[in-house]
Amino acid sequence: MSAATCRLLGAAVSRVHIVGIAGAGMSGIAAGLLDLDLEVSGSDLRLTSATERLASRGAHIQHGHDADNVTDVDLVVHSAAVPADNVELVAARSRGVRVASRAAIIAELFNESRGIAVAGTHGKSTTSAMIAAVLRATGRDPSFLLGAASPSLDHANGRYRRDSWMVVEADEFDSAFLAYTPEIAVITNLERDHLDYFGTEARLVETFAAFAAGLPANARLIARGDVAHLRHVAAGAPTPTEWFGRDEAWDLEAYTAVTDGCAVEFRTPHGPLACRLRLRGRHNAWNALAALMACALAGVPLPDAARGLEAFAGVERRLQLRACGGGVRVLEDYAHHPTAVRATIEAAREFTHRRLWAIYQPLLRSRTLDLLEDFVDAFAGADRVTFAEIYSPPGRERGVSASSALLAARVRHPDASFLESFDAIADAVAAEAAEGDVILVMGPDSVTPLADRISAGVCARAAA
Repeated sequence: MSAATCRLLGAAVSRVHIVGIAGAGMSGIAAGLLDLDLEVSGSDLRLTSATERLASRGAHIQHGHDADNVTDVDLVVHSAAVPADNVELVAARSRGVRVASRAAIIAELFNESRGIAVAGTHGKSTTSAMIAAVLRATGRDPSFLLGAASPSLDHANGRYRRDSWMVVEADEFDSAFLAYTPEIAVITNLERDHLDYFGTEARLVETFAAFAAGLPANARLIARGDVAHLRHVAAGAPTPTEWFGRDEAWDLEAYTAVTDGCAVEFRTPHGPLACRLRLRGRHNAWNALAALMACALAGVPLPDAARGLEAFAGVERRLQLRACGGGVRVLEDYAHHPTAVRATIEAAREFTHRRLWAIYQPLLRSRTLDLLEDFVDAFAGADRVTFAEIYSPPGRERGVSASSALLAARVRHPDASFLESFDAIADAVAAEAAEGDVILVMGPDSVTPLADRISAGVCARAAA
């Protein structure tokens, strides 16, 4: 490894423990470290398909946190969501074991590569997975650290190869992306979010501006020109910006929903380019355009990049079809911001002309309160809305009080309700879902067990 990476991942490090290994970003890091032939262990309060994949590759997964989990390791890695008083972090520090943040590990791997960083409030996982998939399909064998696995990337969300392009989902939370020095940077959009960390929208915007200003002088910046704040953000970049968006040189000229995805036509500086994507939703068409631009800057001819995008099969938990039986479809999506909720409902509407039943679990009490007024109209495109209780990771929020009952009471919707348990929601769907319905389950991956149960019920009913 280079001298840069020896700071944390030098020759003396052979065993790495990851606190919160089931998290989307942390599981990707674990996969990348396994590619470096390191011994990887990890712990989490829940086990998921991601931890199953890691275990199948030899990672040692512990259910729950315990000081004994860090007894015989060289390095402990954690995300910003893990509280400082976590028993494993406390034990590691008391034993003199080095403790590193997620951002520090990513920076060491990323900054020695030819890097493509995808930032923005929405679309990071899909856009970065699209880029990685196109690079792979065109023979470039990329590394990647993503927030979601993709069938087009062997159902992986992390991979590390030396001397290759590396695609990273550049998260703004805890200002992690300020540590990255990409050759190509993408900013998909910018909206008010993570105010539990940033405090104000102004501070959030200035952090994105610092990301742009900190790019290497020879870097290339891609940003959406019709998004508020991004002109200001890009103004301080040391490199010209390639703009996409409405009325920009790179634009979405046409969008048509088709049986198995969507047909789009992009305007580019090199002429029109038609694609037939396997994904639905205008938001995914914009993601594809950003990915197309990044791949072109990485040296992929536009026709080849377009073919790669046409083959892209999406990412897990992004409008993922979970079940289809008895005329009922079940979709699952990560949407948790009001804008993402609205866009996901619009895309899900393409699956049916009958009832669209949105089931939503908010992420964080603080976010629910901060964005409450934005949520008011976010569910208007659904015919029925059911709210599950807010998911707040243990230890993440202290002294913040909110309930999904408040959200159900505040949204402008004629058929919105709150049910306290997943059991109650699954029972309601089993009793009331009708042929032609689309059941759209949205929220963090804590809601996946509910999507599992609803999907199982739909399949069982179809088999009866």
